[in-house]
Amino acid sequence: MPTTHTLPDGWYIDYRPSATSSNDLALAALRENCGKAEGKCFQVGEQTKGRGRRGKQWVSKSGDGLYLSIILCPETSRDTWSGLSFMASLAVYKALLTFIEDAHILRCSLKWPNDILYDNRKLAGILLEASAEGVVVGCGINLANAPVLGQTNFPPVALDELVTSQSVDSKALACAVIRRIAELYATWQISGMQVILKEWRSYCDMEGESLRIETVKDVITGTYVDIGSSGELIVRKADGGLVQIHAGDVEVLRGSDASGN
Repeated sequence: MPTTHTLPDGWYIDYRPSATSSNDLALAALRENCGKAEGKCFQVGEQTKGRGRRGKQWVSKSGDGLYLSIILCPETSRDTWSGLSFMASLAVYKALLTFIEDAHILRCSLKWPNDILYDNRKLAGILLEASAEGVVVGCGINLANAPVLGQTNFPPVALDELVTSQSVDSKALACAVIRRIAELYATWQISGMQVILKEWRSYCDMEGESLRIETVKDVITGTYVDIGSSGELIVRKADGGLVQIHAGDVEVLRGSDASGN
């Protein structure tokens, strides 16, 4: 029977009290090991330059979060690697549910492209960074003292608000995340992305939501329709036309914002 700190064969954690970011350590290890570092994971106590998607700051104080990066070296073509963000967010979501009190579980959901929410508050996020040698899956989970970020569509929430027994053991959570990623990564390799996406959609709570999506080139508003077979967000615009979005920041519009008034 595995313990809470058990990892799959070939997977291990390199812990550092402080670093610029766990992803920086993992990317360096990828380069140094010529793509043969799969299964090596870096956990950092605090990040001095933590970052999220599109270069946004990720507040990373010591003891307040789990900052974990996992190296994967897929043998599939690079154009399939973007699907790993869905695999990773699903894995983190399922790992978190094993720690969260039952009364809170149904209020947890996934948001495109790879955030984990609790009552529309951000509990965790994924940052996928690729190099020629492989992929680094960065996981940031708020454990305690959710940071105050001012006006934001998805204010942070910490895991300690969703458990009533005792503080969460960050190493146990890291191991739970890695075990889930190892499991779903194997599924992704054997069965492909569609199996992952089917389960991912079942935990996504965006149906019928009015959205504002900021992409590199444009700002698009519309209503959520679905997640496509390649992981793209499908939105219906006010004129009835459908648009597919492959990357961007999503804001859920509510009240007067949703009605356009």
